[in-house]
Amino acid sequence: MDIVLQGILLGLTLSVMTGPIFITLIQTGIEKGFRAGVTVASGFWTSDLLFITVITYALSFLFHLMAFDHFETYVSLIGGAILTAFGLGLMIFGKVPARHGRVKRPRSGSSYLGLWTLGFFMNTFNPGTVLFWIGIISIILDRLQIDPSNSLPFFAGLMGTIIITDVLKVALAKRISYFLTPRRIIYIRKIAGLVLIGFGVMLIGRVLYQTIWG
Repeated sequence: MDIVLQGILLGLTLSVMTGPIFITLIQTGIEKGFRAGVTVASGFWTSDLLFITVITYALSFLFHLMAFDHFETYVSLIGGAILTAFGLGLMIFGKVPARHGRVKRPRSGSSYLGLWTLGFFMNTFNPGTVLFWIGIISIILDRLQIDPSNSLPFFAGLMGTIIITDVLKVALAKRISYFLTPRRIIYIRKIAGLVLIGFGVMLIGRVLYQTIWG
């Protein structure tokens, strides 16, 4: 249950992160309706699940293949550093997206397949997505003793929270758009960045403690 709650907590953190994907989801809900917004979101979810599956088993195989001393420690430190850098990037370098920009439509028009494709490729080709999932998954595999099957409850809680909050965002798109002034977006981004930095620093601190005093 503790693992599930950790997944839910991280999912709630991700749900308040603002950026092009977040704004696209809100704008699609406003301009094209609830079903269209959920369709775009389902493209995001599919992309995330693909990253989770591939990275989880790739890292697990890598850990077993390269079972030399302190390898897990190095990977955990790298994962913590990635999360910390990602959080710092949100706080310092992120740009506030235009509030009234229009959603780019896929070539196939406003069909549901085109909307799903838009969501899938926006998430898949976002450079931060793969780095973020490598950081998260390396932490989970380390804490769960490199067994991908044991990570399912965590990712179930994580993805379940993301899906529920994304659907709520689309349903409340018009109200959310009035709330998201540029200043508020900056505040939300800083809070989300601090949480991610907290995850990364805690991981690095735990690894260093085990290495020095363990």
